[in-house]
Amino acid sequence: MKFLFVSALLCCIVLGSCNMQDYDIQIPERVFGRLNILQKDLTLDVKERGSLSFEYQVTGTREQIKLETKIANNRYHSVLSYRSDESGWIDASVFDIDLQEVIDKKNMNIIIEKHAKTLKKKFDVSTVSRIADILEGLPELLYNELGREEYNNESTFSVFYHLATFNTVRRSFESRSRDCQCDINPKYLSGTSPFFCAEDIMVSADWAYEFISEKSAVNKFAGKQFNPKSSLKYLSNEFGRLVSASKIDKLLREELESFLRKLNEKERQQLMNEHYTLSMVPMLKSGSEGDDYPWWQWLGYDPGCLLYGVFMGGDCGCCGNYSGPCQLCLLICFTHDHDCETCEPRWYCLDGCVPGPC
Repeated sequence: MKFLFVSALLCCIVLGSCNMQDYDIQIPERVFGRLNILQKDLTLDVKERGSLSFEYQVTGTREQIKLETKIANNRYHSVLSYRSDESGWIDASVFDIDLQEVIDKKNMNIIIEKHAKTLKKKFDVSTVSRIADILEGLPELLYNELGREEYNNESTFSVFYHLATFNTVRRSFESRSRDCQCDINPKYLSGTSPFFCAEDIMVSADWAYEFISEKSAVNKFAGKQFNPKSSLKYLSNEFGRLVSASKIDKLLREELESFLRKLNEKERQQLMNEHYTLSMVPMLKSGSEGDDYPWWQWLGYDPGCLLYGVFMGGDCGCCGNYSGPCQLCLLICFTHDHDCETCEPRWYCLDGCVPGPC
């Protein structure tokens, strides 16, 4: 049931936290604005023709997003334009795809990765993050404006390809990685979801709020209660919506890091004694102070695992390893493991999967 294919995300969340100091946790904010459909031809047979264009004006700014997508003769052309407060219109993202190349959908993530590498050379992380945040709210607006039948169309789904690309670039920047990784999302392949990278799996904000509230209420660190108030506030603001599991993981881990850094030496030793086992010795010896020194290495155990009640590598919610104590735990791994209790389908759960209940 192990989540093996999120290396870029894990690097982002763990290594990206190495040099962080205590600071005010920034809660992600939803971008609001006004959607204006300019033109649409959303036919059922996307191979023959189809088109959609719209503008989105961000509230209180001069920022705008414009999307123009056309499908004709098995060619897919989609242009996303962006105007910031300071500059004029630019073509931020352009897809030109032969639909025959993605007929079984298995190549779409490869196209996203290639496109992400191009955009990473073009924009800085602040611009990439801003465009991604704006795009995140558009699917719900499009569904409300178009209705179910017109929304479920390849022309409409173009917004997800652009969003996945900008999210992929953002993850690459945050992880300081040269790669732009976007793994296959099984729900997209099965036709039950528009395109998302596996790293950006969406979960119910209501479920995540209850899950994190329950876990944080029953687990303590050296006798102290960890209250992830920023994470819970963010999720409460998103009630009734789907949110990215990776975004929750990043925010929650930032809060947990800030909490643990405030423990004194006596409290740190108490926490180590409470959870120390001989199997941790190799991991403790492998650590060394420096820029890449994991902020939780002194514990010899990922505190996220303590929060989730995960102890060994084979437990549901552990990312990657099966032997010894779990070295990393994330909400995105718990979600994946829950879907892979029976290790089917294999193309999603992978050959290293071991069946087991969550």
